Amino acid sequence: MKSAAPRLDALFGIDLRTLALFRVALAGVISVDLLRRLCLDLVAFHSGWGVLPGGYLLETDSLWRLNLLLVNEQPWFAALCLSVALTAALSMLVGYRTRAAVIVLFVLVAAIQNRNPMILIGGDLLICCLLFWSLFLPLGARWSVDAALSTVPPPPANLHRSWASAGVLVQVMSVYFFSAVLKNGADWWPSGLAVYYTIELERYATPFGRWLLADRQGLMQALSYFVYFLEWLGPLIVFLPWASRVNRFIVMLLLMGMHVGFILCIEIGHFPYVSLSSLTLFLGGWFWDALDRRAVRDSPLQLFYDRDCGFCLKMCLLLRTFLVLPRGLVLKPAQDDARAGPLLEAHYSWVVIDANDQAHLKWEAFVALLRASALFGWLAPLAAWRLWRAPGTWAYDLVGRARGPLGAVSGWLLPLRPVRFEVGKRAQEVAGLFLLLVLVWNAATIERVPSQPVYATLTPVFRLLRIDQLWNMFAPYPSRADGWTVFPGRLEDGSEVDVLRPGQPLKWDKPARPSQHENIRWHTYRWRIWEKRNAGHRLHYGRYLCRQWNADAAEGQRLLSFRMVWMQEFTVPPGQVPTVKPATGWSHQCVDREKADRQTPPPLPPSF
Repeated sequence: MKSAAPRLDALFGIDLRTLALFRVALAGVISVDLLRRLCLDLVAFHSGWGVLPGGYLLETDSLWRLNLLLVNEQPWFAALCLSVALTAALSMLVGYRTRAAVIVLFVLVAAIQNRNPMILIGGDLLICCLLFWSLFLPLGARWSVDAALSTVPPPPANLHRSWASAGVLVQVMSVYFFSAVLKNGADWWPSGLAVYYTIELERYATPFGRWLLADRQGLMQALSYFVYFLEWLGPLIVFLPWASRVNRFIVMLLLMGMHVGFILCIEIGHFPYVSLSSLTLFLGGWFWDALDRRAVRDSPLQLFYDRDCGFCLKMCLLLRTFLVLPRGLVLKPAQDDARAGPLLEAHYSWVVIDANDQAHLKWEAFVALLRASALFGWLAPLAAWRLWRAPGTWAYDLVGRARGPLGAVSGWLLPLRPVRFEVGKRAQEVAGLFLLLVLVWNAATIERVPSQPVYATLTPVFRLLRIDQLWNMFAPYPSRADGWTVFPGRLEDGSEVDVLRPGQPLKWDKPARPSQHENIRWHTYRWRIWEKRNAGHRLHYGRYLCRQWNADAAEGQRLLSFRMVWMQEFTVPPGQVPTVKPATGWSHQCVDREKADRQTPPPLPPSF
């Protein structure tokens, strides 16, 4: 059946298979980020024992924010929240109770980000915006546990068009368009030195970026123009009413290539990966249809299971969904087939009969399914190696012997149930309203509409939902401020130490790789704490460093005081030599002031 509005479908429709790809990509990026938070910086950034006590957060950045992690500031509570969020992200990834998983993830990710605004980066903001629109989209309608086990068939048509689909597509392109408008400095146009100045920021540059920068000024200009005009023109081309799917696909690939370039040249955290996942939304249904045509569709594939094993049926349904098996697949109980029934009884195995009428059992049956898969057929030759036959058959037999317990668990965890994939009309009307509001908000960020009334009206709602957005990365031009930090400290015995690198000699020289730091969040935090507007955070960071050092320090080795020295190095035009100037950000005493005052402060480097 033809759509009544084919042009709108082409502009704002999203294929359900593309939504599934987006779901997997976004959930994967979020899972990695949550795992890193959980394993690396749980105490420092997400609990009251870290660098930001809850009381100071409430004083400075609490208005209209959901501060769930302040309910309890103990590290175990932060770990619990992060673990629940990670579970929800994995549930979203496989499409298990997808809508509930997205709701939980949206609430918890916003709360986790609200716990410490000093460590937030562009990828965090984009994640929240994408999760917001995901609340209104049928992310689980294809390639999901929900679609596999639903007693109500998913939507038969692959194309989905709604206010939410339009909203998420506009949201993704807003990142580039409004960023381009804000890039109004001469470094982008006309000089074309923006990429040069970006990679010259050694706190961001990768070794590949530094290599690319060397004596390649013409290339730097070309890349600056490429980024600038792609961000300007890409969104316009995508939403041209007469733009062909080829043009749209090319723009998607160019933007993806830009983000791959970011990954190779500069360290900006997970922003490029979040952006890559968002750009998958522009992959048209024609791609999946072409993939379908490459698979064998005209020859029947038959998959037989044990009627008396509910677990077996569910596993077959899941394999049919996640392996993207042919639509003509015959799935039925082996007991109903004169050939498959005896094979099941004789070998205690499921049965696959391929297009050549050849029967396969156990591991070989799985290889036959792989061979018929539209997405994973390339794995079939590897799975068919003799090396895998024995362990694969052993694993199948192990599962077969545990069918009873697995059936009981799957009956509770994976019930066959009706699933509602689409949201209601009222929810779509809310999505339509927010599409308008997001456009107005972004227009205010570039001062195309009066910003004061817009912010006064929308800030409470947008801050609560964590979709208050500003796409100003490297705008209006890349910063010239560069450098590295040194934390000289004084111990009780009078010795001088490097507070950030215990056991290593204090060094003032530029590190071999200034961009080599614990992770992007620590890098972001230490850069921001140097800024005057964040001076109030320094006391709490100082206390945190003192606690960390003195927790198990031996007699005479307790930290008395330290200072943060920023070795300023301003980026200069090509051909000039930068100069370095030390500047003390602040000094901190770890013990009572009378005792600290008797100690001489750690000196600045003699060469300065």
